[in-house]
Amino acid sequence: MIFRNLQERIKDFVKSRAENTVDRHQIIVYLLHSIIVIFVISLQLIGLGGSQEAVPKLMGVVHLTTCLMALSLYFFRKISIPVAFSLVTLVSQVTVVGRIFYFVQARPENFLQLIFLNQVVSLLAIAFLVMSFVKYTPFLIAIISLATYGAVAAYLNEPALWNLFSFFFAVEFFLCILGELLRRNVGHIQMENTDMHHRETAFLHAVKLNEREVEAYLRMSSNDQPTPEDTDRLFSMLRPKSQRNLVNAIRQHLKHHLMDNTNLAQIFPTLTKSELDVCNLILQGKKMNEIGQLLDKTEKNVGVVRTHIRKKLNVPTDQDLRKYLMELLVKRRYQGK
Repeated sequence: MIFRNLQERIKDFVKSRAENTVDRHQIIVYLLHSIIVIFVISLQLIGLGGSQEAVPKLMGVVHLTTCLMALSLYFFRKISIPVAFSLVTLVSQVTVVGRIFYFVQARPENFLQLIFLNQVVSLLAIAFLVMSFVKYTPFLIAIISLATYGAVAAYLNEPALWNLFSFFFAVEFFLCILGELLRRNVGHIQMENTDMHHRETAFLHAVKLNEREVEAYLRMSSNDQPTPEDTDRLFSMLRPKSQRNLVNAIRQHLKHHLMDNTNLAQIFPTLTKSELDVCNLILQGKKMNEIGQLLDKTEKNVGVVRTHIRKKLNVPTDQDLRKYLMELLVKRRYQGK
């Protein structure tokens, strides 16, 4: 139960601090590194591991203090993860150098193994920096680490140290190059995602729809035989304004489609050819002067024809002729006339 609560709190913390997947990854790696450092150094300080001499313990205290301080500053939003990580690993490398020089001078039992162990600590620090995409610091840690190790190997003239120098050099160099490539690629991906998000936002703003509404349109358009449930689902995902706009657009499309593909003479058999021509232009939204120009008539003649159309089709004088014709056209079309 306690572990589950702790896990939930960590998840909530990560969500509150992370804006994207890369941020979440960095937070997890940094917290994992901090937990390992605190755990290992605490074991050394209570005498359960590591060198128990005063100087190595002092170096451990410095490292632990820096880790806790950086963690606190990050929690209070004073520094970012790259800064906190760089601070901790640089101080860690300084303590590693101090311990190695101490082992060279004091020559405790198994001091060569202790030197190897501290070099591995530097290697792990570089690996954690690479995993969190920190810039430049891995190279700095590698330079300090290899310079220290090489100087100690030359000073002691120990074949065992020289035999592993090329290994540490190759691994640390590889990690640094790999980390830089990963960091750049992740940066490019973030830029592409940001650009894509901006384009998506601009598109949604242009069409005045949200993501849910676009998804509804796409689902409906991809279905060759939509069911009533599909239609209900579409309208349930739309805002009221979008519902009205869609209905009006469909209504206008149907009216224009019927107008363009219908023989008006069959729908309105009582109208003459001249009246049908005027009627067709009225349905297209043409004004009186435009109709006159297209049919080579005066506006007065067009007005007379409009009056005849109203009388033959029984259109009330207070009714908009174009709107009435459209409604009548749709009605008769669906009645099979």
